[in-house]
Amino acid sequence: MTRMKIESLGEFGLIQRLAKRLKVGPGVIRGVGDDCAVVEGPPMWYHLLTCDLLVDGVHFRVDRAKPEQIGWKALACSVSDIAAMGGLPQFALVALGVPRGCAVERLEKVYAGMQRMADTCGVSVVGGDTVLAPRLTLDVAVIGRVERTRLVLRSSAREGDHLMVTGSLGGAVTSGRHLTFTPRWAEARALGDRFPLHAMMDLSDGLAGDLRHLTAASRVGAVVQEAAIPVARHATVKAALTEGEDFELLFTAPASVSPALLEWAAGALRCGVTKIGEIVPAKQGVTLRRPDGQGIPLVLSGYRHF
Repeated sequence: MTRMKIESLGEFGLIQRLAKRLKVGPGVIRGVGDDCAVVEGPPMWYHLLTCDLLVDGVHFRVDRAKPEQIGWKALACSVSDIAAMGGLPQFALVALGVPRGCAVERLEKVYAGMQRMADTCGVSVVGGDTVLAPRLTLDVAVIGRVERTRLVLRSSAREGDHLMVTGSLGGAVTSGRHLTFTPRWAEARALGDRFPLHAMMDLSDGLAGDLRHLTAASRVGAVVQEAAIPVARHATVKAALTEGEDFELLFTAPASVSPALLEWAAGALRCGVTKIGEIVPAKQGVTLRRPDGQGIPLVLSGYRHF
């Protein structure tokens, strides 16, 4: 019997295959396939649930990162998922895998960094689990909430929408920004207070790959203007498209509100917002428009675990 290797599926192919084995009961509004799961909550609210697993050698290096940075990032990744749904983070659970010989003082510093992150977004770390592991591993689950009228899914982009991003992209790992970023939950809330947002997700695996997830979920296409991509200092366009770990927000909004949104963001949001393209019919695919006007299929992929 021939066995399928995980590399033949890739991360998202594996997720889709495993999801077919799962059943959801009543009360589930959105299961596998978005930045967070969405379930019924109190009147006028939904609960948001997410988790992120971080492993030494994959998401950080214990011989290079400060322990406080590891703790900060471990919680920040999950808070970023809550931001991508337009929600408010509330509670966290932390599962900690610790290798033999790990210094207790180092772990205390990891948790000090995590608490600093929690203080910035009003999260209470309320429990978890601790086990022996081959290398330092942190799995952080965050529970949040969002008003039913404010929920933003990655599957709600519409033809004619303008495509936008917060901040700048590329070079997050080489610069160390992937260990110190602040999730854009406050920016997402502020934007949602003032403007209709149709679709949104956070950029963890690179603009090229994550945009394809958004367009596939929404059954639309997109045109990205290469010259408009806000490339971080000392990074390249290719890095912005493929490297990931930026944890900025990628979102769509109606073209009718785009000028006012961009003007407001320029003065109100420190990170800024940039319009990088438009949403088009699905049959047009996802295209990168070069500065000379040439359009090419955006086939570059982002970070792949498998």
